[in-house]
Amino acid sequence: MSQTWIVVGALRVDSRLLESRRVARCRVEECQSACCGHGVHLDLADASRIMAEADLVKPLLPPDRWDVDNWFDGDVGADPDFPSGYRVGTQVIADPRHPAGTRCIFLRPDNRCALQAASIAQKRHPWDLKPFYCALFPIIVEADTVFLDDENAIYALGGTCQRAATIPTPLYRIFKDELVLALGQEGYETLCAIAQSRQKGKQ
Repeated sequence: MSQTWIVVGALRVDSRLLESRRVARCRVEECQSACCGHGVHLDLADASRIMAEADLVKPLLPPDRWDVDNWFDGDVGADPDFPSGYRVGTQVIADPRHPAGTRCIFLRPDNRCALQAASIAQKRHPWDLKPFYCALFPIIVEADTVFLDDENAIYALGGTCQRAATIPTPLYRIFKDELVLALGQEGYETLCAIAQSRQKGKQ
């Protein structure tokens, strides 16, 4: 299916997400969190919230990463894709064991995210502290578009969010949680209804 756009509320959604493919979600044990090698931009307000909850995060990181002043790169920039209008990046540290040769400062040696682990430990949603664009990947939101990151240099490192599987499954089902985050529950249900309507039209 070539890339076209489906209108869901105020957003345009990549039509390829309606495709069925013989793929499944990634396994961190296999991909080694290849997508976390270069850090991520997050809303400045979210960075402040993480700093405020540092005591929950620090015990889940190696001691040499406990200095909160080193958690973010300090490169604050205006960006309309973020709710506050400003973004900052997570700090990146060298690590030859990671496929990228570097890793986000919050990515632990076991390739698990300390922010996600902290959220789970507090019995919150796993993505409560996790940066929006981290949680979304491989779904991308830019301006008013929501699309699948289907061709990424990360894949060349051995990391893929589309792991080979035997049973064809619609991508919008595989990446349900990410699409609910991007579209909201109502928007996701609208996308499902569109997908089902199109499927019936082919029968």
